[in-house]
Amino acid sequence: MKSIVCIVLISFSISVAGAQNPVINTDSIPYYFNQVKQATRENIKIWDKDIYGPIMFVNPDTRVVYCNEPDKDNALVVKDGYYTGTLPKEISFQNTSLDWNGKTWATVVLPLPANKYQRIDLITHELFHSAQLSLGYDIGGSDNYHLDDKDGRIYLRLEIEALIKALKAKRLSLAEEHLRNALIFRRYRHLIYSGSQLSENKLELLEGLATYTGQMMSGRDKWQLREYLIDRLENYDKTPTFVRSFAYETVPVYGFFLYQKDNNWNKGITGETDLTEFFEEAFELDMRIILPSYVGQVAEDYHGRKIRDEETIRSEKNAITVNGLRDKFLEKPHLEIKLENMNMSFNPVNLIPLDVDEGTVYPTIRISDNWGILTVTSGGALLSPGQVWVVVSEPLEIKEDEVIGNGWRIELNKGYYLEKNNQGNYLMTKKK
Repeated sequence: MKSIVCIVLISFSISVAGAQNPVINTDSIPYYFNQVKQATRENIKIWDKDIYGPIMFVNPDTRVVYCNEPDKDNALVVKDGYYTGTLPKEISFQNTSLDWNGKTWATVVLPLPANKYQRIDLITHELFHSAQLSLGYDIGGSDNYHLDDKDGRIYLRLEIEALIKALKAKRLSLAEEHLRNALIFRRYRHLIYSGSQLSENKLELLEGLATYTGQMMSGRDKWQLREYLIDRLENYDKTPTFVRSFAYETVPVYGFFLYQKDNNWNKGITGETDLTEFFEEAFELDMRIILPSYVGQVAEDYHGRKIRDEETIRSEKNAITVNGLRDKFLEKPHLEIKLENMNMSFNPVNLIPLDVDEGTVYPTIRISDNWGILTVTSGGALLSPGQVWVVVSEPLEIKEDEVIGNGWRIELNKGYYLEKNNQGNYLMTKKK
């Protein structure tokens, strides 16, 4: 996600490197930078622009960074073909683009993937985010609460199933039939949930195009990419929640087939493009057939009954979870913190939406702000709609420079303290 809105978003779907040790062979760093530079130069036609730019690898344990160029404030020192230093503790980081010391960095958390394709895929994904303003994409993503609802999940999973069959099809004409069916499930989902087409589109423009860019620059050939996409989609239903993760999966598949028709299809996309309408026109979807009875009939070819049964069971279990979280963050004593100048990092695969007027629970999150640094390692935190407030459980220990709760901790800056109100809740307050 763009760092100019002070939010750090992990590119979860291509960042798993296998090993958990963030140690890097520093002798390899210049080689990795040159490898990515070559990939961007060889694929400059994708956007008619070389997106290679500032890159930062971050050791999450030590906050030591390894960069391909100096920062403008000269905080980094040159060493053996790269630049290194330590990222200040108030900066939250994940795989993202990050504004720091006068430059926008494509930031990647160590360890890097050992697989060459995955490594280049990941880094060029983040380079796209760094370059997206210059490419004309002044866009921000949005949460999609409906994709944690039973029907929202059902019709997204049906779309995914149709995309899998399209990738596995032996003939292009059959693949395009599956693509049209995928779009039928998408269009029906949008009909059920008012406003969902717009909210989904924002995230697809932001993360879908970045993922497509990374995959196209990775060096995989057509058949390797096809198998890679199939593997991703066949495992997607294991993702805990879909509200921010779906865009990494949908756009690259439509893009895979559009590339066969027109290598330059993505250059027709702007920040104002409605991708659903774009895909429907490209694959010649007949809009007159979007009727409930027809959709139900088509769903039978894509494990519709099995998906509905699974999602019915999940919905019942999820309702218990959501009600428990409502009680924890809205009814029981808690701490409310007004966000002033927020910078945060989080994992998009496990978010739990409550309701559009209640907000979203982030199971783990790190937020730095004027009042200090909040680190949630378990138990979650609730962010209000519009990310105006963050709510955590009741504090267990309050000190002058530290506040500790169950699964969370605040490093408290001078000038701030906690105040208890008449409802028994705590508020973060600034000293006058």
